[in-house]
Amino acid sequence: MSDRLEAIADRYKRQVAGRYRPAGTDELGKIPPGPCHSSPKLDGELWLAELDRGAATLFARGRRRLEATPLLRELAAASKKLDHSVVVAGELHVPREGTRPRVGDVASAIAGDGFDRLAFHLFDVVEADGKAAPGAYAERLAMLRDAFPDGRQVQVVETECLDGTGELPARVAKWIDSGNAEGLIVRAASGEIFKVKPSFPIDATVIAFTTRAADPDQVRSVLLGLVRPDGLTVAVGACGNFPGESQRRDLLAMLRPLECESGFRHSSSDGSLYRFVKPNLVIEVSCSDLQFEDSNGDAIRRWVLTHDAGSWQPVAEVPAASLMHPVMLRARHDKQADSTDARFAQLEERMPPALLQAPAEATELPQSTMILRRVWTKAGKGGLAVRKVLVWRTGKEDAWPGWPEWVVHFTDYSPGRKTPLDRTLRTAVSETDALKVAEALIEQNIKKGWESKE
Repeated sequence: MSDRLEAIADRYKRQVAGRYRPAGTDELGKIPPGPCHSSPKLDGELWLAELDRGAATLFARGRRRLEATPLLRELAAASKKLDHSVVVAGELHVPREGTRPRVGDVASAIAGDGFDRLAFHLFDVVEADGKAAPGAYAERLAMLRDAFPDGRQVQVVETECLDGTGELPARVAKWIDSGNAEGLIVRAASGEIFKVKPSFPIDATVIAFTTRAADPDQVRSVLLGLVRPDGLTVAVGACGNFPGESQRRDLLAMLRPLECESGFRHSSSDGSLYRFVKPNLVIEVSCSDLQFEDSNGDAIRRWVLTHDAGSWQPVAEVPAASLMHPVMLRARHDKQADSTDARFAQLEERMPPALLQAPAEATELPQSTMILRRVWTKAGKGGLAVRKVLVWRTGKEDAWPGWPEWVVHFTDYSPGRKTPLDRTLRTAVSETDALKVAEALIEQNIKKGWESKE
């Protein structure tokens, strides 16, 4: 596939499809009021087609193309009727009788030469005659309908122009509640595009937690894992939404006795390091969606971990998924943190099969080098307090994308405190920046009475 088509596919994914806003079926109020377009969300893959002078090219990101298929013949026939070139976007899927399509069917159809089973339902115009398509969706939809009368495998997705968002509940009932589609795509008058899908439950094992700074007797967030058939655990994201403070306290009481060692470190959104626990507790969370790609259209990668001899250890990063907007429902004391009850395959119907089968091959990472180590102590009524700053050059930035080259770690231990051990982790892009971060931590935390142990 040409660089030009790859650039078009990449740009559309980044600028349009990758920015759909999620909304639950009970969150229709998030959509700005006013006229809107509503269409069913088909469970398939985003593909594009270029039609020019009677020829058609069907392509997708990653330089994928489909050739010599019935779809191409229908697209080429439509191209002969056009007086200009056009690039369109649609959902490649496999229709199912009596139920909604499933994304996994697309890969199976392509791999098994089942091209006659594929359907391509168009929903957008990307370019027209080499120029950007009109900004108003009503104009782009009209262009699609004029150029593509319903064919056997190529059609324009069923789209309704609604007078207002008050009509959306009826569309939810028609498409989602009935099981005819996995969700709705709603294009608001403001230009925003919403993906409306029902929430779904997941049973996940808790592998780590953080506490609230203002109230250390409450959990702030938990890191969740799902167990693969090989027994390895995929860290699929954090949950910080709990029904109330009492549940935060009860959860912390369950987790504190389970704390264990970990050779893997993970920080929360506020910079706090997670405290890892034995994989004993399963909780049920409700999620609005799964995310497989980030806003740039790149595959989301998650760490696969192993819990062995009482300690968590990293194995590898693999393409996986993130849980969107998880909310804890309850602890599942009747469930085990294993590949049956907390299985990764719970995501099977909602994610590409290739992600479920991604191999986790351990990689030997370079050793980190300590650049600076400074320690201070201070005697107090509760015992000897210790503060320590370490600056490391990780040496891993070339081995793993996104791994920081420089890390600054500050430890504050005071035996008389309610929470004796506090840790601060900062990253830097250069040695100069790392040393500046270290000096700032020293200036902030080392005052009168602290004795250097250099």
